[in-house]
Formats: sequence, structure tokens, C-alpha cells
Amino acid sequence: MLRIPTKAQLPLRLFAIAMSAGFFVYLIWRAGPSKLWESLSELGLGIILVIALAGVSHLARTWGWRLTLGDEQHKISFSRMVGLRLGAEAAGQLGILGQTLGDSVRVSRMSAEIPVASGLASVTLDRGLYVVTGILTTIAGILAALPLVALSHTLRLYASLFAFTLIAFLMVTLFAVRKRWPVLSWSARIIGRVPTFKNWMENRYHLAQSVENALFDFHHKTPRAFWASFSLNLAAQCLAVSEVCLILWLMGVKIGFFSALVIEALTKLVNVLGNFNPGNIGTYEGGTMLIGKMFGLSSATGLALGLSRRLRSFFWAAVGGICFILLTRSRKHRESKILGSTTATVATSHRARANSSSNRSPENEIAFAIFLADGETTGSQFCASLSRVGTLPILLRTILAAQKAGSTRIMVVADPITKRKVQRALFFTGRLPESVEWIEAAAGASLSQRLLLIVNKTPSEWFVLVDGNTTYHPSLLRKASESGNERTALALTSGDEFAGIFVLPVEMLRDFTERCPTQTGTLEELHASLTEMHSVISIPVTEEQWQRVITPEDCEAAERKLDRWLVKPTDGIYARMNRRISIPISRQLIKFPITPNMVSLFTLGVGIASAGFFAYGGYWSTLLGAFLCLFASILDGSDGEVARLKLQESDFGCWLETMCDYAFYLFLLVGMTIGQWRSSGSKTYLLYGGLLLFGALATFLATGWERHRLAAGRPEQLLRIWQGHAESRPSNPFLYFARHTEFIIRRCFFPYALLVFALFNLMNVAFVLSVIGANLVWPIALYSSLAFARPKRQMVENRADFSQNAEPSREYAAGLL
Repeated sequence: MLRIPTKAQLPLRLFAIAMSAGFFVYLIWRAGPSKLWESLSELGLGIILVIALAGVSHLARTWGWRLTLGDEQHKISFSRMVGLRLGAEAAGQLGILGQTLGDSVRVSRMSAEIPVASGLASVTLDRGLYVVTGILTTIAGILAALPLVALSHTLRLYASLFAFTLIAFLMVTLFAVRKRWPVLSWSARIIGRVPTFKNWMENRYHLAQSVENALFDFHHKTPRAFWASFSLNLAAQCLAVSEVCLILWLMGVKIGFFSALVIEALTKLVNVLGNFNPGNIGTYEGGTMLIGKMFGLSSATGLALGLSRRLRSFFWAAVGGICFILLTRSRKHRESKILGSTTATVATSHRARANSSSNRSPENEIAFAIFLADGETTGSQFCASLSRVGTLPILLRTILAAQKAGSTRIMVVADPITKRKVQRALFFTGRLPESVEWIEAAAGASLSQRLLLIVNKTPSEWFVLVDGNTTYHPSLLRKASESGNERTALALTSGDEFAGIFVLPVEMLRDFTERCPTQTGTLEELHASLTEMHSVISIPVTEEQWQRVITPEDCEAAERKLDRWLVKPTDGIYARMNRRISIPISRQLIKFPITPNMVSLFTLGVGIASAGFFAYGGYWSTLLGAFLCLFASILDGSDGEVARLKLQESDFGCWLETMCDYAFYLFLLVGMTIGQWRSSGSKTYLLYGGLLLFGALATFLATGWERHRLAAGRPEQLLRIWQGHAESRPSNPFLYFARHTEFIIRRCFFPYALLVFALFNLMNVAFVLSVIGANLVWPIALYSSLAFARPKRQMVENRADFSQNAEPSREYAAGLL
């Protein structure tokens, strides 16, 4: 085997770098320095837009990488992952060895929050998905080149064969993943048979297996996350194609998307060949010049295209280097704090383990027991528990809300006839959790007999008894599950009327089953009996938060209350105006098999179309873009409404909507920038656009950090928490200004303002105000994060104060704040 001596490696690398630099100088001489400078001057301040577009690509790829972490993704903040990615990309500028080093840095810097095996698997998945989407882009570019580029018959044949080979490779890869072929394990075993690599591979064979299993599990067990990550990486590839279009347009070269696709595909081939050249210096620029020649571009224009993209990569490499330094310092600081507290940790570890183990014991868990009335499904009698509110049966709404409240055990108590019919009806909805236990009580059994059944079925010390014929606001069940901390009975009441929810310790239930009157048959009678036998604490709730359903008229009243539950306490006048349109739209959407995530993605599509009309310029195009922007703002409420109507809230849905909001703003701001530049012909708007995008990106990162520090446990309550803190400091002029102007940057207000400005043809004023506003928000967010941040213990103690009357939501922030 050929091996280069260690002493000769450094001189060879220096020689390669010198040759690359010499070739780069030759390319500049060949293109003509004056012509090259002229092409770069035409680009001008538009390079800021190029850099911003690359920043959007980095955010999309980071989001896709985050999805590969699965359930562990919330252990590390999104902003930290952005810094890790940029640091890795900075190392990747050195070629294939730099990419390997950068990925290793990502894994090592995640080890404080994520296990090494999970971090390595996520980085491998992230790199693999990006490679696969890059191959797809290359295939599309080669196929597009056949009709667009004048090629000889031989070159067309070779290009077709190469594209066919890549397609075959992707098909085999897809088939191998679906069939779980242990390709990595086979390869590792084959390499391990080589004497030179035997010991090395034996120590790393289990690592190959873990990565392989993680890849298969990610695709098979979480297909939604897999395809979402794949789509985000594909979107990053499309942004790279858009970057080629943008650069050439700024230099005055009119080129279509498919031509740009061909250029990007051929550039990827050049990058593959240049990976073995440190920094890809010279080879990348020379390849770009040759590709430009194929489309009739001058040498100076082709080289300017390569240099502008090189400058963009240098900018983000510099940012990545800064991120790497900051992350390294923060890690050292964290390790020093850990070492300094080792003695105290050891001294209290036994007590901590004892407390944590007791907190996880089944006896301390709260079990939900839902009671159905006897014989309510017989004959043609109205069946309250199966009556649909928001397209879901009332009983299923209660079950899903209890599951959302954190209950690990849910029981439904009913007579045999009711049990069979209700269980069958809920099963065919496809939403019934498998963990629900069905307890069959004899027809006509007293309430004490039913209670004795559930007491003997579970070791839990606390029970939440719920009326199965009543629909509740989800916050009531959450409040009940969090109230089991007193050795007494708790009842939710509205005035003198019992709301149908009890929280009882098991000792009190046993005592009641022994002493209660035999005629007690309903939870209302249980409330009256317990009030006489024991001390019962009443927790007041409003009648607006629940509705008992006995007749069809009660079902209609429950529907009206459900519509009012969709309105959030933080909604302002413009948000409530949008609700008048979005709620009827959501009511129609839930009749079809449409998920909230589908609504989020469709809303993003409307927003991108709006940005396209803004970018086209002109009065009528801008006005149409403003109307589409307003329509997207209205639809922005529908995904959360559909989620709450169908009880399909999820952490992934919250992050998806947040990322779609960020992407909507970025596309909209880029569209406004291009539109103002096209309409006025002044490149000053490109500078303003760069400042606008900088402010937007800084705002996204600052609000993400603010959300992590102020509302880590309940991120959807950030605005509510911020308003509470700001109102507590009325003498602070900075916060006074922010508190009285924060509504301006909300997504519900911003489109109305754009529509007014577009209607009166004052978009240049709106654009300047947007630049100023975007660069005021992030300093306020940073100041709030530093001024309002509290110790974690205090945050945990006060978290319930913000969440008692709060409504679960898919929205992490309203608008930019």
C-alpha cells in the first residue's frame, strides 16, 4: 500500500496550495482584471442579498438537522445548532478533510446536551440527506442541460449515462433503506478482514451498527420527520439555484431558473473534484468560468459568479469561526462550573436519586376515570358521549385532553352495552389511544361499586373523576391533573353548580365506597355526599369553560363555546378581526382529512406567492401581493385552530409553524427588496434590503434565545410572559416604548399596514419603516432576555401562574416577537 511519509505531507500540501494560488492568479489575468472589476461592481451591494439568501439556506439545513434528533431535539437550542452548523461549514472550506473535521466538531460540541451516539447519528443523517438531495439536483440539472445546452452527440450520450447511473444509485439506496439492508455493517466486516484495518475496525464496528440502526429507525419510525428533513435539505438546494439566478440578474445577465439549475448541477460536480484541493482554490473558479462559457457568458462574468459565491462562503465561514470560539468558551465555562460544584453534587446525590425515584413511582401518578351514564346508547335516545363537537365525539375529546394533560392512565367506566357501542365508535375514528382501559360495570351498579372497581384496578393514590357527557376546555383537565397535592378532595365548580371534575385521594374514595348512600349514582350526587362527609375544596371556574351535553341544543351550545375557546387572551383587535374569517375556514377544513401541518405548509405557499408578486414590482402586482399577504395572515390562525379543534397539538407542529412564519417573513422581505429595486432602479434599496434581512435574522435568533430564557417550559406563552414583565416596570422608557408598539410587528397587523401602503402606492415608505422596525426588535428582545431572566427555580415556581388560564397553542410567537 502506498503511504506518503509524514515529513513529506506538509511540503506536498504547501505545494498544492501554491499551485492553486498560481492557477487562481492566472484565471484573473485570463479574464482581465478591469473586466472582472466591472462585473463585480455591477453586483455592488447586492452581495448583501446573496449573503442573506445563504443565511436562509443555513437556517433551513439547521432545521432539517434538528429533526434528525427526534425526541432529543429540545435538549439543545436552535440558535446553538445554528452556531454549530456555521462552525462546521467554516471547517468545511478546507475540503473533504475539513468537512470531516467540521462534522466531528458538531458531534463533540453537542456531547454536553446530547449523547455521543445520538449526536453522531444525527450528523450522519444530516450529511447523508444533503448528499442525496445534491444528487437529485445534479440529476435534474443534467437532464435540463440536454435541451438547453448545445452538446455533441457523444457528450449527450455520456451525460445521459451519468444521469442514469445516479438515478440507479438513488433507487438502490432507497430500496436498501426500505428493506433495512445492513450495508454499513457488511462494509465494516469486509474492511475488518483486511489485516491493516482489523484492529481499527473492531473498535468501531458497533459505531457503524448504531449509525445504521439510527438511519433505518429515523425513516421507518418517524417518516414525517424524515420527509420533513429531506424537504428542508431539498429547499436548501433550491435556494442555491436561486442564488445563481440572483447573482447573474444583479450583474445584468437575464437567465432562467432551469439554466441556473444546470449551472448549479455542474458546479456540484466541480466541487466534488475540488474536494481534494485544499480550499478548492482555483479549481472552483476555473470550473465556474468553463460552465459560464457553455451559456455564452464572458470569462469575467463567469469568474465574478464564482468569486461572489466564494465571498459569500467566506462571510459565513467567518461567522462560523466566531461561533466556534464562543461555543468553545461557553463549554469551558460550563465545565469549570461543573468541576467547582462536584463536591456539593456528590454530597446530595443519594438524596436526589431518592427524590427522583419517588417522583416517578406509579403510586404518585394521577389516574383519570371517565364515567358514562347507564344505557345512554339504547334505542333512539340521544347519546351525549358520542355527540360530536368539533368533529370529535365528546368522550374522545375528553380522553385526548386528559392524555395531553400528562395522564399516564385513563379509564372509561360504563355498562356492557354502552361500553361495546362507544368503544366501537371511537375505534373507527382512528384517534383512540391504545392505552385507554375500559372498565365494565354491571348495568344499574351504584357509583360506589364503580368507584371500587377503579380503585382496585390501579395503584395510583390520586384520581381525577370526569363526567363523560361534558365537554371541557383543555386547561380544566390540565388544572385538575396539577392540583393533586393536598390531602383533601377538590371539585371544579361554577358558583353552586358542579362542573363534573373531581380530584380525590384514594383513601377518601375507599371511605366513600364504604359509607356512601346506596342511591348515589351520579357525580353530582357524589359531590353532595362528599360535601357532607368530608371537607371539599371548590376550585372556581367559569361556565364558559365547560358545557354539559344532555340534549342536541346543549351540543350546539358546546360548539359555540368551542369557537370562543379558539380566541386567545393575547389576541388584539386585528387578530380578532382575522379570527372572524379564519374560524369559519377552520370549521370547514376539519371536515376533511387535513392536518394542521398541511395548513401551515399551504400558508407558507401563499406567503411565497405573495413575495413573488412583491418582487415583480409595479402597482397592481404589489397590491395583489399585499392581498395575498393578508390572506396568508388570516390562514396563519387556521393551522392552530384546526389543531385545537381536532386536538392535534404537538411540539413538532409548533416548531413547523414557527419556522414557516420565519420563512414567510424572509421570502416577503426579499420580495419587497427586489420589488423596490426593480421599480426604482436604485441599488440603494439593496443596501436597505440587506439591513432589513439582517434585522430579521437577528430578531429570529434573539427571540429564540428570549423564548429559551423566559418561557422554556411553555414557549407558546412567551408574549404573555413578556407583557407581564414589561407591565411590571412602567417607569422603564425602553420597555414603555416596546410595550405600546409591539402590536405593530405582529403578523396579524403587519399585512394590514402593507395593504394600506400598497393601496396608496407608498411601498417605499413601508419598506424604510420595515428596515427601522426590524432593527429595533432584536435589541428589545436581547434586553428583555437579560433584564427579565430569572433563576430556573423561580421560573418553575411561577410557571403555573402563566399557564393556569393559558390555552395550548401551535404558535410560539406572534409575528416577529
